[in-house]
Amino acid sequence: MAIINFSKTSDCRLLELEQEIVSSLEQEQEVLFISNSATSNVVLCTQTETFKVTKVESSNAALLATGSLVGGEPGVVKSSVSFHWEARRINPRLDFGSSLPTYSVTDPSAASRAPNLKQLQASMQASITEIEAALQSSTVLVNEFGGHVYLQEASLHQCLDQVLMTLSLRGWSPSAIPLRACAEEAAKHGSDYLVATYTLKHFSLPQSSSENINLDVRRVARALTKSLFSTKSAYSSTAELISDLRDCLPAQIEPAVSWLDGMISVSEAGVVSLTADQSAL
Repeated sequence: MAIINFSKTSDCRLLELEQEIVSSLEQEQEVLFISNSATSNVVLCTQTETFKVTKVESSNAALLATGSLVGGEPGVVKSSVSFHWEARRINPRLDFGSSLPTYSVTDPSAASRAPNLKQLQASMQASITEIEAALQSSTVLVNEFGGHVYLQEASLHQCLDQVLMTLSLRGWSPSAIPLRACAEEAAKHGSDYLVATYTLKHFSLPQSSSENINLDVRRVARALTKSLFSTKSAYSSTAELISDLRDCLPAQIEPAVSWLDGMISVSEAGVVSLTADQSAL
């Protein structure tokens, strides 16, 4: 339990907290209360975690607290309470697809409506650490103004096709792709420079530099495989699937069935299909 005085003139409020919040308050770290028009709930966010705040009714409960009064004098406070606030850890509430403007080269207003990271933190019911982690795993672009826009998966995969075609035409090694030159070249083939740059970074390995991309060929192959199954429910064999996958990739990349571990299932008859969890995505 903690007693929180929200202002110098207001009454104190009794809050039941988990130790993580208490530690953040004791270290004078920022702790935010965040509401959202999409839900009636209010959450409390530390730098790393999210907690749902709930009003808990009490009946004839008495509070006895010891500690220091103003000026450091010891004292005892006794009070009756009819309710207290409870904060319990929950999963962050993040839905970039519905809350962010969709990226579009034909809609200039999307850029002006794109929230920056501080605005995201003020509206998303999640901690800054959880927001940043979700941004890394989501298809969200950051424009030149620091605004965040949502990139639809279909647009990402369409741009990936353009990038791979560029890679084939120029003969660049998948482990040393010049980022700027490739993005500019892909833009000439119907893509968009910002999206092409994002796509290259999205499918890159951690050891890539700011100038050269080391392509994560396994991740690319898995994304392409998902697209292949969107038009074909099953393949008669792994050889047939790998043949189609090879046709989608530059000649420098030779796919292997092991790259698709956990993504495909093979029946006793050799028929290949997506696993149930992949089909549900």
